Amino acid sequence: MVLYYTYSQRTKIFAESLGQLLNLTVQELKADINKKSAFGFIFTALRLTFSGKSTPVDNMPEAIPEEIYVCSPIWGGKASAPIKYFLENIDLQNKKVHLLLTANVPTEKYRQRALEYLRKLPCVPGGIHLFATSDKVMPEADVIKEQLCEILNLSETNS
Repeated sequence: MVLYYTYSQRTKIFAESLGQLLNLTVQELKADINKKSAFGFIFTALRLTFSGKSTPVDNMPEAIPEEIYVCSPIWGGKASAPIKYFLENIDLQNKKVHLLLTANVPTEKYRQRALEYLRKLPCVPGGIHLFATSDKVMPEADVIKEQLCEILNLSETNS
């Protein structure tokens, strides 16, 4: 299963490509965050991120398989508040959790923070992967597929 949260649809493209490559179901996690304006959304996202709070997910999955991939944009150097809520409010005992994070400028410190966070949860930490995105240009599907294949050690013929 691939689960994701997105505001601008960039993370959705990565999640759907991953689901297609691995032949997994893909589900968007939805949260009630101020989306009336870009400023309102950014203000809310920053407030949640820097306060350490999360925001409830409206459509929590009923069942979690043994291995999941969770895709999130990076907010203030961390996974988004809806993803944080999901990870902290679902039973992940003995589940392997991989994180795929999207950011304008992914740095190694984001990977390290994500790994430290994942290790605090009652799950089996999987891979932590970072992807560069742009505010101005949506990533192309074939480039994403190529990146995913390389990172997950898949050949494109397997997909």
